[in-house]
Amino acid sequence: MTSQEDYRFDVAGYLHLPGVLNEAELAALNASLDEQGDDADLSALHEHPVVVSYLEKLCWNEARIDRPPALLDASTRPNTLAGGNEPRHWSRAYQHRNGIRYSHGVLAIWALSDVAESDGGLVLVPGSHRSDLETPDGLRDGTDEMGLVEQPALAAGDLLLCAENLLHGYRDWAVEDRRLVTCGYISGLVRRSDNAIQKGEPASWEDEMTPEQRALLSPTESATSVVKTDGDTVQAGKTTVAHHPSIHVRDPDSGIDENEFYFWDLCGYLLIKDVMDAEWIAATHDAIDRFSDRLELSPDGTRGSKQLAGDRFPSLYGLFELPHPYCEPFRRMIAHPDVIHRLNWMMGSGYYLSRARAIHYEKGTSGLYIHSTPEPATPRNTYALQNGRAYSEQINVAWQLVDTNTGDGGYVCIPGSHKANYPIPEALSLCEDEMGMVRHVEMSAGDVLLFMGASQSHGAYPWMNETPRRGVIIAYKSRNLDIDFERLRK
Repeated sequence: MTSQEDYRFDVAGYLHLPGVLNEAELAALNASLDEQGDDADLSALHEHPVVVSYLEKLCWNEARIDRPPALLDASTRPNTLAGGNEPRHWSRAYQHRNGIRYSHGVLAIWALSDVAESDGGLVLVPGSHRSDLETPDGLRDGTDEMGLVEQPALAAGDLLLCAENLLHGYRDWAVEDRRLVTCGYISGLVRRSDNAIQKGEPASWEDEMTPEQRALLSPTESATSVVKTDGDTVQAGKTTVAHHPSIHVRDPDSGIDENEFYFWDLCGYLLIKDVMDAEWIAATHDAIDRFSDRLELSPDGTRGSKQLAGDRFPSLYGLFELPHPYCEPFRRMIAHPDVIHRLNWMMGSGYYLSRARAIHYEKGTSGLYIHSTPEPATPRNTYALQNGRAYSEQINVAWQLVDTNTGDGGYVCIPGSHKANYPIPEALSLCEDEMGMVRHVEMSAGDVLLFMGASQSHGAYPWMNETPRRGVIIAYKSRNLDIDFERLRK
């Protein structure tokens, strides 16, 4: 695998490999399906050398077939998403330890016809193979997709490989004559989905065992059985979900919106809508206009990228020290309850405001290369989730003063990159090869965007709208980081 593929699978949880099957292979497979239907021989797919070569890199200890190739009939599939990484299903988990990757379950999805984004079929949630939170019910059952569910567009002959614990599912076909074939693989260490285990005749003495003892003696039974105890007695039963007690208990008084928490942990940013009213926005614009002569040009942030090229971007500093009434709209931002409410669960108390600036980007202002990565690790770029608490060492809060729509430019990020274990590829950082991973976030004037300033990879597209891009960016650092007094004002 290339370094780009390592990074993409680690962050997004899947790879799209175009044109793996040639025209002759496609014709033979489709002809077999036309003639034999469900009895068609699709073994050429699960033994395909491209699949085998990638599985050698993704799976641990000689990947083997778990579910043979089968034609996807999306109309018979439930609308719910399978996968997710909490509660943890170790035998299908993705993990990265001591520089080694293990993806114990991998799905291969072959396109035998073109499948556009609106056609139905496979859908997935990028990055969810490494989520540390339970999947919200609305996301899993499709009633609230939270803007996270994507359907990859595939051309005939393409192959998509994804971690099995990535949230994925299938939508009804909206167009006839679409064909996807799915196949499942597992590493050589873990149990098959059907729990098929070779077992001889039970020994005569097993008949003398209690139900609880028999449940623990049988490998096939143990996968679907539960033995519970109150500390004094044990009782056997059946289960479809593992019984796995936890000391983690939700705090009903935390005030945390669990969908926001999930989105933050998965993507590394969070958009809060309609925080500022029209009067507040207007006052902020007035202040920037009044002191536009103080705008300072920042250093070039393109790193030579032709995709990001443009004029240097200007910023206004010293916002809180402006004379009245011009300082007031900025000071209102420092401890706004909508922001503090989120910072408290994102960082824990004791954080401080480290710098602030207003931005004013005319049309033609350059973009900013995608920067801030968790690899190599430092105390500043760490993100962790432990015992139900999120730990982010720096949060940037961006107050939006103008609408930002598709094509305008502005803030972009790589969702899930705050958990990356591989260095960001240079071409991706420069937006010269986005690998389908860069997300441009649309925002309205009055919205507030929070993002991990040191660990989530983010940058900006060049500004293309006739209306200048304006906003205020305030950085908060956790109590764990030393105060940089020289930059406190900036």
